Amino acid sequence: MNKFFSQLSIVTVSFKSSEKLIRLISNLDKKFKIIIVENSQDKKLKKKLLNRKNLFFYYPSTNKGFGAGLNYGIKRAATKYVLYLDIDTKINSNQILKLFNKTKKTKNFGAITAKIKGQNYTDLILGNDKINKMKYVKFNTGCVMMFEKKTFNSIGGFDENFFLYFEESDYYTRCINNNKKIFLFEKILVSHEGSGSIDIKYKQKYDILRNWHYCWSKFNYYCKHDGYVVAFSKTFPNLIKSLKGMIISIIKFNYQNFDKHLAEFKGILSAYFRLSSYYRIN
Repeated sequence: MNKFFSQLSIVTVSFKSSEKLIRLISNLDKKFKIIIVENSQDKKLKKKLLNRKNLFFYYPSTNKGFGAGLNYGIKRAATKYVLYLDIDTKINSNQILKLFNKTKKTKNFGAITAKIKGQNYTDLILGNDKINKMKYVKFNTGCVMMFEKKTFNSIGGFDENFFLYFEESDYYTRCINNNKKIFLFEKILVSHEGSGSIDIKYKQKYDILRNWHYCWSKFNYYCKHDGYVVAFSKTFPNLIKSLKGMIISIIKFNYQNFDKHLAEFKGILSAYFRLSSYYRIN
């Protein structure tokens, strides 16, 4: 068991998510080394958790997004294996132990992921790996991702041009292109809130941020791997949806929804004009 804790670090990336972070770590053994990358500079959070000696807080000088935060945390992990956990994931220490034991027996992988309640895997499974006794997939929501640090670095980590959304899709695609499989370990079943990593009082601002970056990142993911024309065809329905949403919101005097659809529209246009993922909130 001690060898288990010495070979694995847990990394999580937080942004104004103190309540959900506390909930996550309360379910985990205090022997885990947990690296917390706090992108919002919330240093009060550290004071709330001083009794947990296994927590290591880092505060990047600039919030460069989720992918950059994950890269930042993994660079500071001194272990062979690193487990990334989303703030809003429900997982316990026994599940992590099972996942780690499976990881040690697996070779040549880009990431090993857990099965997520409610996610439909019908069109995501590429095949069965008889040697490792797991399915391999083209995508799985990246709320639980086990990496071998050496392989993660050889693939180039997460692309920091993506501030939010499609970072794991891009990483998975690069892994598959480099003959590194993305595994689904079905014996580990976890719950993931989804779009729920931030505390509720910041929800409206964060929804706008998410809508902008989802559209920007969707276009740029497809543009990077399939070219501009394919990316345009994949995101044109999002453009139409955003325009319809703005019109309906004006008719109904629902200005909160209008702001969300406007963010989608601006994110798509910024992508079409090849602008960087510049949109931020305080």
